[in-house]
Amino acid sequence: MIEVDAIHKTFHGGRGLHGFSLRVENNELVGLVGPNGAGKTTLIRILATLLPASSGKALIDGHDVAADARAVRATVGYLPDIAGIYQDMRVKEFLEFFADAFRLKEPKRAAAIESALGLSGLRDRTEEFVENLSLGWKQRLLLAKTLLHEPKLLLLDEPATGLDPLARIALREQLKRLHAEGVAILISSHILTDLEDICTRIVFIADGKNVTEPNAEVLAGGMPEAQIRCELEFQGAFERVKQAAGEFAGAQVIAKKDGFAIVELTGGASEASRFLQAVLNAGIIVVHFDARGPGLEERYRRAFEERKP
Repeated sequence: MIEVDAIHKTFHGGRGLHGFSLRVENNELVGLVGPNGAGKTTLIRILATLLPASSGKALIDGHDVAADARAVRATVGYLPDIAGIYQDMRVKEFLEFFADAFRLKEPKRAAAIESALGLSGLRDRTEEFVENLSLGWKQRLLLAKTLLHEPKLLLLDEPATGLDPLARIALREQLKRLHAEGVAILISSHILTDLEDICTRIVFIADGKNVTEPNAEVLAGGMPEAQIRCELEFQGAFERVKQAAGEFAGAQVIAKKDGFAIVELTGGASEASRFLQAVLNAGIIVVHFDARGPGLEERYRRAFEERKP
């Protein structure tokens, strides 16, 4: 769906992007993560045909974003970080305005507006002025507007900024549904817990370049092969767990209390399974076992902490 090869963007002698590359497949929901000024918004605006690249190539659904902008716009739904919204319009008028902007014709136009109202939950508020909506409802309306022309790809730049927890939950659930329906999504956000919940993959960017540190581009919440942490609840004495860990190559107990221990392993998911089997073979009654790699916040810290000025 998205193919970006060594793209550059120069601003007044400085660089917004410096050889960044990216692939997003049709069935992916990809999170774009990096510090302020990393180039996230610049990349998304280039993909949305709003900003020309200085060099390099970007394709969306096989269409060149520079040479075939009209075809790209028909494919893409774009929601900027600061979206303009017409406050003095009523909700239905707002959607009708953008349906006309997307050049939708009847009966598709009416069907698209009705679908947008249902998707946003605003069907009972069609005559309400946009300015009277909360920030969360405005964001729902903006996303519904973005979906009027049934895009195959969504480009979302910080869509959850300023939303309260309930609005963020609603947004996440909506993006999950769209992804399940086959819409590809590229989303930029600083709210890492939200990305970890919904993304199939995370891509890191800094200084306009790909970040290539180990495990920088893996499944969100996935288990990297280098290290895995096992949380173990058990019945009986801790000494038996300690002994089992001591006899397992690469295992180290890093925390313990009554009936609970955290064991760090060198290896991935297969090693966690082997360790659990070793604990069970030792006759230890396991109440709960959970194994996972470092979360997205930890991965972010590892990727970017050393880049701080």
